[in-house]
Amino acid sequence: MEKNRRENSLPCETIGVAGAGRGVGVTHFCVMAANYLTAVAGDETAVLEWNGSGDFGRMELACTGGVQGRRRFRILGTDYYKGAGAGELALCLDRYRRILIDFGELRDGVRDEFARCGKRVLIGSFSEWQWETFWGWIERGRAAEKGWILAAAFGSGETRREVVRKLKIPVLEIPLSADAFTVTPGTLEFFQTFFMRR
Repeated sequence: MEKNRRENSLPCETIGVAGAGRGVGVTHFCVMAANYLTAVAGDETAVLEWNGSGDFGRMELACTGGVQGRRRFRILGTDYYKGAGAGELALCLDRYRRILIDFGELRDGVRDEFARCGKRVLIGSFSEWQWETFWGWIERGRAAEKGWILAAAFGSGETRREVVRKLKIPVLEIPLSADAFTVTPGTLEFFQTFFMRR
């Protein structure tokens, strides 16, 4: 029988994670965050694949050795939901303390759902071939107006510092982690601070 999270007095928190472009590390970030929440914070955690990438099916195969017919699979105490949407989110709200939603690249079809999340993280890159897309989101002010958390793992630290200085908008520096399933001292410190943010 599945545990009903509502037995716990803490409210469920939804964390939407989207990319300012493709390949900026949204899924990697979600896995890192989920492992911190499960292993360190001790929270019942789910990660929903709310995009058409199919990455979760490949993750299930690589990590468990097979692909089950069910949408849900478990790795290191965290539940992952393949090809999720509003139905899976509704089911998860009563079961988990934290729900991370991997929206993939931010696009019109998911922007409203992303905006409904309790915490919204827009991940970009300051790599030479990707930073202009991220800059476009920041410059238009969309992220700042909606209270989004801006973060980047890749690219020039100098460019990141310049953006922060010019626009006075903080951009978190996601620590590099070769293995998203491992909580390192760098990821531990980063997520302790991240989850204290309002």
